[in-house]
Amino acid sequence: MKPSALNPEQGVQSTEVLRRHGRSFYWAGQLLSGEQLASAASLYSLCRGIDDLADDALTDSDKALARVKLAKLDQALSEQSPPQGDLRAVYRQAWQLLSEEPLALGALQDMIGTVQQDLQPVRLASHRELLQYGYGVAGTVGVMMTCLLDARERTRALPHAIDLGIAMQLTNIARDVLEDAHLGRVYLPADGAAGALEPSALVAGDTESRCRAWKGVRELVTLAERYYSSGWQGLSYLPMRARLAIAVAAQVYREIGRQILRQGEQVYWQRRSVVSPGLNSG
Repeated sequence: MKPSALNPEQGVQSTEVLRRHGRSFYWAGQLLSGEQLASAASLYSLCRGIDDLADDALTDSDKALARVKLAKLDQALSEQSPPQGDLRAVYRQAWQLLSEEPLALGALQDMIGTVQQDLQPVRLASHRELLQYGYGVAGTVGVMMTCLLDARERTRALPHAIDLGIAMQLTNIARDVLEDAHLGRVYLPADGAAGALEPSALVAGDTESRCRAWKGVRELVTLAERYYSSGWQGLSYLPMRARLAIAVAAQVYREIGRQILRQGEQVYWQRRSVVSPGLNSG
């Protein structure tokens, strides 16, 4: 991808989306070159827009429309043919950013297919399904970033980039159990420490369900550590400025899981854990 191909106005808008919604990534991005930050911000806004199609679909009719939109976007990318309507801008952004990297474009399509799963009630039966989901929504971002940041020895770098994306998604899931339950979703795998859970019980504050969910949260934070370790090993394949930026973002995210464990179960259900780029605040 040639960063100069990005529309300057779109670049400003993408950076603002990153600043407002991806605080950790925004501050880490200040370590990137201008071109790298423009590419990373555009990718963030693109992926967030795709994810929002599912998250903002609250009614059955909204979800049906979102399914159609995601399917049309996927088809347009496969056929390399711009769709009509409001998807045209999304397609153009994706094409400008990723068209020179078939591997990255394929990863984006994997993401689109995975996001469609969130348009139905989510119950993950196994850790295998959890990791497949983690790849689809976040490991794919690792693939795309590897391409955009010009990692060397890409074949060696990619598994570590995927693992780092999965690690961050495991942190997201561990942090957002109650928030996801309000959307009718449970990502804690039924074959894990939490067992099978119903989102309505978590929302209602059922003591037994929340106790089991907390065990599942602890299990996911521990699992994430393995994936962070692998992701960390892959940083050496990145150019120096990109290496520093991704290291900061990874460390901030990793600290969220550690903070969840330090605060304990009672605090966990009271507020969402966040960490500043300086790793000093919650």
